[in-house]
Amino acid sequence: EWIGEIPSGWEIKKLKHISDVRPSNVDKHIYEDEIQVHLCNYTDVYYNEVINSNTNLKKGSCNENEYEKFKLEKGDVIITKDSETPDDIGIPVYVEETLENVVCGYHLTMIKPISVIGKFIFRFIECDRTRRYFELNSNGVTRFGLGKSSIENLVLPIPSETEQQQIVEYLDEQTQLIDKTISIEEKRIELLKEYRQSLISEVVTGKLKVTTDE
Repeated sequence: EWIGEIPSGWEIKKLKHISDVRPSNVDKHIYEDEIQVHLCNYTDVYYNEVINSNTNLKKGSCNENEYEKFKLEKGDVIITKDSETPDDIGIPVYVEETLENVVCGYHLTMIKPISVIGKFIFRFIECDRTRRYFELNSNGVTRFGLGKSSIENLVLPIPSETEQQQIVEYLDEQTQLIDKTISIEEKRIELLKEYRQSLISEVVTGKLKVTTDE
């Protein structure tokens, strides 16, 4: 019901039917007798849109089972599952390439696509309706968490694979344009702030004379 009407030919499926949902239990401790890896941690997901070989990840360790279960592969989606506020839960990141010796860390849930393009799942999780779903389904008082079942039962509208790819490519192009515009405006704001400070300094130190009309 919260999705509303969808185009003819699209299907409605739960996330658990199109992907494998894996909450991670790999902590930040480093043990010498384990596999030495790099960890994709909470902040890596929260502050990025993609994870790739250029992402600076901290060192960690895990056992063989954890490595096989939580290693990062191209097309994976990772979301935050625990936070101090419910609006910080369900923040997604897209794994852009398969990374050697990199695993998903604690307080995160890995979503491995099975029958849907991973980038399509990522974009759907980014939308405001999904954000509200996660907020409503999180639980806690001083710290909030999102259970595996709540994530698995997220309902998605699924178009054909061709349409999924078209949607992904369109959103990639449009969001890049928007991000570029935001970056330009942020630089303009910084320049205006600098001008403001400079103006105040020039006037109060007498370097710029102020005249008033009588």
